[in-house]
Amino acid sequence: MVPVSVQHTGSEAEVTKLTVQVSYDDGATWLPTAVARTGDHWTAGLWHPAHATFASFRATATDKAGNTVDQTIIRAYRLE
Repeated sequence: MVPVSVQHTGSEAEVTKLTVQVSYDDGATWLPTAVARTGDHWTAGLWHPAHATFASFRATATDKAGNTVDQTIIRAYRLE
């Protein structure tokens, strides 16, 4: 499990939905992950393939007003 941090300002921007995808080839292909929420904390479940050397992430958050934001991090961390 990987912790996912979601920051917002006030109750109007409270995140109601979060999707996270992972890539092991620098964003050429993306795989969905399971995302769990406990209170104000989120975690993404990952399975790293044996050949992978880096993990990249792409996330989309939606607030209760329907606004969305996308964030992509290529080579978020190295796998050893």
